[in-house]
Amino acid sequence: MNGRLLLLAWRNLWDNPGRTLITMAAIGVGYAMLLFVACLMAGLRQQMIESGTRLVLSDIEVHAPDYDPDRPIHRTLGGRNGTDVGALVAAVVADPRVRAASPRVHADGLVSTPRQSAGAEFLGVVADQEQTVTSLQTRMVKGRYLDDGMPKGIVMGDRLAGAIGADVGSEIVLVTPAADGSTGNDVYTLAGLFHTGLDTVDQGLVLMRLASLQELLRLPPERVHEIGIRLRETGMATATATATALEARLSGGFPVRVEPWPALAPELASYVQFNRRVTVILFFIFFLLAGMGIANTMLMAIIGRTREFGMLMALGLRPIQVVGLVVAEAASLAGAGLALGAALGAPLLWYLQVHGLRLSGDGGAVSVAGIAVGPFWYGRQDAAAYAEAALGLAVTALASALYPALRAARLRPAEALRKV
Repeated sequence: MNGRLLLLAWRNLWDNPGRTLITMAAIGVGYAMLLFVACLMAGLRQQMIESGTRLVLSDIEVHAPDYDPDRPIHRTLGGRNGTDVGALVAAVVADPRVRAASPRVHADGLVSTPRQSAGAEFLGVVADQEQTVTSLQTRMVKGRYLDDGMPKGIVMGDRLAGAIGADVGSEIVLVTPAADGSTGNDVYTLAGLFHTGLDTVDQGLVLMRLASLQELLRLPPERVHEIGIRLRETGMATATATATALEARLSGGFPVRVEPWPALAPELASYVQFNRRVTVILFFIFFLLAGMGIANTMLMAIIGRTREFGMLMALGLRPIQVVGLVVAEAASLAGAGLALGAALGAPLLWYLQVHGLRLSGDGGAVSVAGIAVGPFWYGRQDAAAYAEAALGLAVTALASALYPALRAARLRPAEALRKV
């Protein structure tokens, strides 16, 4: 397809400027909307992944092979002898894909005040390290997060505190089975309250210092249940590949099981995949609509230019060149429409990424598939989806022009010239 044919195709489009502008505007607005949808869907995926892995879970967790799902207290990393926790964390962070890592201890037990009791999960962490892996400290609504100045301080969800009639400064009794078969119990001070918008966390989690929970469980310092890991990039493929590599490298000292967030939170992984499928379906629906519009435009143009095509063929234009001319017109129409759509979409994408869409009128988070999102729904750049949308529209335009092009190529010059 040479330059003269492309120039002729572009000039032919403007034989009927009204029809061309309407079709071009439809393609442009449609592409802008596809960019809008792709940006929103990518933003929702990212927010859900971050919300699902930044509060309590993490991108990757390292456990003993037989720890999950029952989580027995004595199943610690390195077995009953434990391990050098600092060296293990350093070995994890040595992977360039890892941003940070933090040791943890888990337990289930009873939270009590003189007025009421409730069951809860206890999570022991090293405060400064945990803040680099998860973001629960950003959800504090009263009091303060864990710090070394209050060794017997704990923080819990505001709904759990309300259920047992506790407030910041209250004395709380924690009771749990210990690793040696005894019952661990001690008195702690409620240092702060957090609110995440997730009932399972706000009603059932107590956060405390790692050393305090180890003492309560009769576990020595070298025994921890897991290492929580935060990655530099949180995509499903990256998390899975990094987990596989870490498991192979860490298993040299003692058996470990390294699980990425898609395995730790299969419902979240399923929603992320569903989100991608919805995006593809929306793209496909628009491609069909765009294809019908372009095919109709080209067919009407050919019917109205029957004499013109007859004259061109009589002057020596071969059928394959007729097909090329019509396809070139469709490609020019699609290209101009995509350029218009990109110009219209750019401010939309900027607004979504900077300001977002408000999900909640009261400023609180919204639960989507069990994950707290919001209160704003921010967009996120998804260059791959933008390129797929542009390529899909271009292919649709070319495919839609094939039937009108073949119809034009089958015209007989003598008959076409007699058309009024």
